[in-house]
Amino acid sequence: MEQQNQQQQPPVFNQPQQPATPYQPRVTASAMMDPVTAVKTCFRKYFDFKGRARRSEFWWFVLFVNVISWCLSFVGMVLPGVGYVSMAFTLALIVPQLSVLCRRLHDTNHGTWWVVLLAILVLGYLVSFFLLIGSNYELFGNSTNPDEILAMARDMADAIQSSPALATIMMGCSLGACMMTVILLIFCVLDSKWTENKYGPSPKYH
Repeated sequence: MEQQNQQQQPPVFNQPQQPATPYQPRVTASAMMDPVTAVKTCFRKYFDFKGRARRSEFWWFVLFVNVISWCLSFVGMVLPGVGYVSMAFTLALIVPQLSVLCRRLHDTNHGTWWVVLLAILVLGYLVSFFLLIGSNYELFGNSTNPDEILAMARDMADAIQSSPALATIMMGCSLGACMMTVILLIFCVLDSKWTENKYGPSPKYH
């Protein structure tokens, strides 16, 4: 009697299943690049704007360039002839600095158009600045006379008042270049993307 009163439960179909755990590949990071290897790599890739560069390669080379530049500038204050060596050193390292910067941006999955935009802003600032100061450009950085510096400041103020459009371009390019520098700095301190992107495999993770 009790068995007849029991209601049979209907079968249950299409029960929800637990979502499968996504596959997580095992990723290992290689050791940080040492300073000598980083500098050698940047010189070996002097004109290489492709591929990727990890943080240690970029920042060791930046430190190398700045230390040498500071040392040459310090010696140049004592020995005037060293100033030309410092200038030649700076010019010679513009290309490898740009190339490693582009590779560092690639490593964080960013394009080189950020560098192009910064270069345009810096060039716009320099052109507008020299157009504003006109014939007084030779005095900037060379004069230590307070009266001459004050006179140059007045000439600069007069030039800004007489050419407000050019002054606006100069200030806009200056502000844009500063903002772009901060953005690039943030990109350069980011960690490498562990996955392969369109610029190549990761130089850090395997």
